[in-house]
Amino acid sequence: MKKRTLLLSAFIVSISTVNADNLPSLAKPLDIPLILSGNFGELRNNHFHSGLDFKTQGRIGFPVHSAADGYVSRVVVSPWGFGRAVYITHPELGITTVYGHLDSFSPAIDRRVRDIQYEREQFSVDLSFKPGEIPVTKGERIATSGNAGSSGGPHLHMDVRDTESEDPLDPMPYFKQHIRDNVAPEVRSIALYPVKGEGEVDGKNSPEIHAPALFKQPFTAWGKVIPGIKAYDKMSGTTNIYGVKHLSLSVDGREVYRRTIDRVSFSTTKAVNTLVDYAGVVNNGSWTMWTRVPESSPLGNMIEAENRGILNIDEERDYRCEWTLSDEHGNTTRVPFVIKGVKQPIDVAPVKGDRFNHDGKNSWSGEGIRVTFPTGTFYDDIDFTVNTTPSEKYLTPIYRIANRTIPISGEYTVEIDLPRDTVADKQKYILVRINGKRVTRVDSKYENGTIKGSPSALGSFAVTTDTKPPVIKPELPASWGKKGKVSFIISDNLSGVKEWRGEIDGKFALFELDGKTGRLSFKMDSSRFTKGKTHDVNLTVSDAAGNVTEYSGKFTW
Repeated sequence: MKKRTLLLSAFIVSISTVNADNLPSLAKPLDIPLILSGNFGELRNNHFHSGLDFKTQGRIGFPVHSAADGYVSRVVVSPWGFGRAVYITHPELGITTVYGHLDSFSPAIDRRVRDIQYEREQFSVDLSFKPGEIPVTKGERIATSGNAGSSGGPHLHMDVRDTESEDPLDPMPYFKQHIRDNVAPEVRSIALYPVKGEGEVDGKNSPEIHAPALFKQPFTAWGKVIPGIKAYDKMSGTTNIYGVKHLSLSVDGREVYRRTIDRVSFSTTKAVNTLVDYAGVVNNGSWTMWTRVPESSPLGNMIEAENRGILNIDEERDYRCEWTLSDEHGNTTRVPFVIKGVKQPIDVAPVKGDRFNHDGKNSWSGEGIRVTFPTGTFYDDIDFTVNTTPSEKYLTPIYRIANRTIPISGEYTVEIDLPRDTVADKQKYILVRINGKRVTRVDSKYENGTIKGSPSALGSFAVTTDTKPPVIKPELPASWGKKGKVSFIISDNLSGVKEWRGEIDGKFALFELDGKTGRLSFKMDSSRFTKGKTHDVNLTVSDAAGNVTEYSGKFTW
């Protein structure tokens, strides 16, 4: 495959870049001062952050307002992700705004959603609406802020998306006049990585990391190397850390790398793992950004780089380098450093296993296991191996598929044969990924003595069974009648809660699940249930392996 060199001299600003001079005025989503807990494009586990997180003073219940005239085009309710979310399309502006982690919807939206939930007898819904069904005006109250879904604390998440492509755009240009920021990005460390088999750093084939006190100390290197930097943005009036929007590197006064995150795509969001030393993320939770562009160049819309971001140190001299980091408000940090070219031998990298191409379909088979990767799974060509370890804990050996520190773009197929197919209920077989002490279920199914699964990461896998049913714990049942709220804590040991159904007096009751706490609750509704009597409550919870737990009780309300 022909490799492309991106020339910075030919850099053209993408049409996706927001022109602040031509932006329409959007209403503030909250009445309180806008302070961020998260910014657009932050590098997070397997994805870019798609919007802004506005703090809500550690509380829920603040009014949330529509940014402009438009209509509700979508509403999502889920125990995870955004929890409760409202999507408002603004046809005249060509954008859609999204408001997530909501505590409640406005009455007009809530009636429509709740009617559909009861009609379907289902809490989780993903609903689409036509332009005339739920119109909204600029500044209209559409919801209250909350902490629903996978939220780490009360806040409002807000996206601004290109309606046609659904790509998230940086909302900061629309709201930066409301956000005070005179603090420049903060650099924690700089690093230099040798390219395996083609470079050395400080006489080693491993990376060298310099803390701020060592920034003036030169790296010594020879051959091909990759610069890295660990840094975060900061803002006025808060101790939070944020993602760095603009990042560039110059060598001897010439810019060789530039990265700007002002637009992302959900189809390539997992490629966030190529912007960093992914092994450092997986092994140490350390997010060091680097200049290396993978062979597949999945983020070409936000990166311009010479020689795929790899420097060739082939002269015995000082290479004078400088990192430049800046935010949307123009606050800038510069970090000069030196790479001293020192000729040294370079260790040859041994080839291990089979060679897999990043731009083709790859498959591998061995005793008891078969693995298939769709085209485009890998960002680079890799050396592929599968190692087998006998296990008494699991029904099969543990298979380590390649190296878990290699990032991949999506799901692939694993088929593992059962040495002994003795379980009558085949639904009880599950494929698990083993990461130290953490064991997680992988979507899988039984097929003729084989378990076929679809992991989305590399690592170690085995087959086991889940025969333990979910746990249902009534939460303060003596208070149900007084508070008019029935509440449980539900959990599952392995395969995870899949479905639940609650009934009051034999009729469906809309029990709402908070995925992060396992709290399943229902607020009594006098329009559906008679007040002033003793009520029967029944709850059934099942997991992904088909295990079921039931609860029955009574309370007076």
